[in-house]
Amino acid sequence: MPGMRSEEEILKAFEGLDKVPGSRQPRRPDTPVAQKKRAQAFGESNGWDENPVIKTLNGVETELFTIGALAQALEKQIVTIRLWEKRGYIPMAPYRLRSKQLNGKKVNGNRVYTRPLIEIAIEEFAKRGLLGSARVEWKLLGDLTEVITYRWKEAVAKSKPSNVSD
Repeated sequence: MPGMRSEEEILKAFEGLDKVPGSRQPRRPDTPVAQKKRAQAFGESNGWDENPVIKTLNGVETELFTIGALAQALEKQIVTIRLWEKRGYIPMAPYRLRSKQLNGKKVNGNRVYTRPLIEIAIEEFAKRGLLGSARVEWKLLGDLTEVITYRWKEAVAKSKPSNVSD
């Protein structure tokens, strides 16, 4: 097509731009905050989905993520997510890994969430501008709990195989 440039030509045109165009000042070094904002602007993950646990649920291999992944996705602390579950602001994790022995005591397995559940939470928090916010005022967000609960129930129901009787 006329006017189209190859990737090589474009890269060559911008080669050596270590200064801001039209300035004598060098470009600012890339910071983690800038990288995070850029990733959010382009709809990229903030790394919460890097370490899935693969387990078989209802005969289907499924990616499961720990409460730490949910916390990272919502840009909160793990203790915050546990507190929200305890107070009923968000639904309890629908899945848990097997219980285990710790110092001779039986303890519950880790809370785990499927990818769709975390993506629903991210979507609902993002709609309300709560990702990375310092505080979530749950008293002002009564609908958030209801929406997340409803959508999570739908997602869990979709993941279960329908029983077909002959």
